[in-house]
Amino acid sequence: MALIGTIRKNGWILIAMMTLALGGFILMEIIENAQRTSAGDVNTLGKVNGQEIKRNEFESFQELVYANSQGNTFQIRTQVWNYFVENALVSQISEELGLGVGKDELNELQFGTNVSPIIAERFRGNDGQVNRATLQSIKAAIEGGQFTDPVNRSYWATQEKEVVKDRLQAKIINLVSKGLYTPQWQAEATYRENNERVDFVYVRIPFEKVTDAEVEVTDADYSAYLKENPKLYDQTEETRMISYAAIDVMPTSSDSADARKAVVTLVEGLRTTTNDSAYVVANDGVYDATYKVKSALPAAIADTLMRQPLGSIIGPFLDGGVWNVAKIIDRKVLPDSVRARHILSKGVTPASERKIDSLLSLLNSGNFRFDSLAVKNSEDGSAPKGGDLGYFGQGAMVPEFNNICFYSGTQGKFYKVSTQYGWHIIEITDKKFIKNESGVKAVYLSQRIQPGKATQQAFKEKAIQLVQDSKSLAEMLTLASQRGFQIQDVPGIKENDYTVGPLGAGEDSREIVRWLYNKNTKVDAISKDVFSFRDASGGYFDSKYVIAGLKSIAPAGSSSVASLKANQRAEMEVKNRKKAQVLLSKLQNTGDLNALAEKWEVKVDTAKGANLLQTFLPNGGTEPRVVGTAFFVAKGSVSKPITGNSGIYVVMPTSEKPNLPAPPDLTLFRRQNNSSASSNVRMNLLPELKKQADIRDNRAKFF
Repeated sequence: MALIGTIRKNGWILIAMMTLALGGFILMEIIENAQRTSAGDVNTLGKVNGQEIKRNEFESFQELVYANSQGNTFQIRTQVWNYFVENALVSQISEELGLGVGKDELNELQFGTNVSPIIAERFRGNDGQVNRATLQSIKAAIEGGQFTDPVNRSYWATQEKEVVKDRLQAKIINLVSKGLYTPQWQAEATYRENNERVDFVYVRIPFEKVTDAEVEVTDADYSAYLKENPKLYDQTEETRMISYAAIDVMPTSSDSADARKAVVTLVEGLRTTTNDSAYVVANDGVYDATYKVKSALPAAIADTLMRQPLGSIIGPFLDGGVWNVAKIIDRKVLPDSVRARHILSKGVTPASERKIDSLLSLLNSGNFRFDSLAVKNSEDGSAPKGGDLGYFGQGAMVPEFNNICFYSGTQGKFYKVSTQYGWHIIEITDKKFIKNESGVKAVYLSQRIQPGKATQQAFKEKAIQLVQDSKSLAEMLTLASQRGFQIQDVPGIKENDYTVGPLGAGEDSREIVRWLYNKNTKVDAISKDVFSFRDASGGYFDSKYVIAGLKSIAPAGSSSVASLKANQRAEMEVKNRKKAQVLLSKLQNTGDLNALAEKWEVKVDTAKGANLLQTFLPNGGTEPRVVGTAFFVAKGSVSKPITGNSGIYVVMPTSEKPNLPAPPDLTLFRRQNNSSASSNVRMNLLPELKKQADIRDNRAKFF
């Protein structure tokens, strides 16, 4: 009490204590951030052979180039990172080789006849062609000193760097491609690979015939496999495997009642409103201008919508986890198809609209024929046919066009409308009524049934309890299975990944990856915090709770027995080798395929026209070792057992062993081989250069 009295008399003591506490928190944050960036340059996102990638340049590029992108933020960052890494490599190699892009060449790539693919992609018009008018206006503005907007100038300067990088990259690839050569023996091999074929029958005894319990995989087995495949599972960067338990947050009956109540409160307003569309949109409903036939309506109320008077309110009714009410706006008999013609002026611009207005005036004057004006003025493929589009069904055209033709338009009149393609003049020339089927236009107000806060908390407490009850990863997974959680292993997760298997991509998954790569996270650890996943459909609630565990780590570099054990594919390969040994030890009388198939309860399959380039077998998958063996067994002879990718095979060729002499002119096959090699260079040169480069990636410390 004395202490409290002292503090009351000396308020500055309390202020000082609070200041010290706040300062301590701030200091801890500073220390943590310094540790995350290794006390180095907080602006260095990475290095490529010693060349820095600056964070401010990285983020500036992302903001300029992807400003209007709707893509995943993490995916965009990956694309930007790849650009900066490739740009550094291309720049370094170009400098070493003396390659460059001159001023005239750059000008041609931006404004000339053969523009850069980057320019062609970003300045494509509605017709799919390069919008040269826009490019020329930009060029004129630059040359006239009128290209002064700072954002546009920054964007164009950044784009120039992209164009230069793309051009230099193409030059490097062309240099390598020009050095490719196909010798005589390789051309002959290519000819034989394409033309020598063999027919054979075979029996496949799948590895599944041996259960996992029948084989014991030891470290010696992994070592033997590693000796035979020393580089197959080498890694350029570390990966980690997660084992997680997840529980979906499911709404309760109380949540359903709340959703129904929310819809009911809107019914009276919907009944009395004089502006249905405005009321519906204001209350997050759906206003659809189309008319739906009975088969396209919600099954629960289809009959009612077709029968009740206009203005009737239907519902609430439940449809696919959503409570709805509907209001009938209109009904009419719909044509099965419509024939129409149009005149299109591309682009939704004032100039395009003025053109359509002038043409519409000419038509309304009665002195000009529609087809003649369409031939001369329409900017699409129907122009030579006088704008005639023929007959089309409902939904074949974009909504604005469709609505005039099927709902509001009258045959013989002219209608002006804008769509994503530009401004149109439409004339309906015929309507076909065959089914005479009625359609109804209705508006809908909906409330999705979603878990409330109490429901979310109840499910989260289940996840928290699981964490508290688990002393190890194995125990957590066992308890999770008993309590109805979903269990999943996801291998191969890298430090900068933002996707965790079935959990999907995004910030929620990224949080788990950050935990996986935290320096304090050890193998067999489980997360002390429960990870929340927001509703993937955009709802403002948690849809899933996840407890993560670190199952294994596969370090970068050469493979080891430990890293193979942590690799699910390698584990399966080694296990299948053991199963192959078991099967081989049991095989007898392999000279009779029918008897062999009967004993193992499999069938004799046939492969027709197999060659060394097409090694896919029916009921077997890709089996190059099996097909290759068939080429070296005499017709009618039975091979020794072959260990394939999916089982043990025994083959018997039914055609003679092929041995085609090479033709005197192998030009075609030289070209084929060169073309294939050039394609490989285009696809794989930069990835291979990345593998050889010294790349320091610090993104995980920032994002």
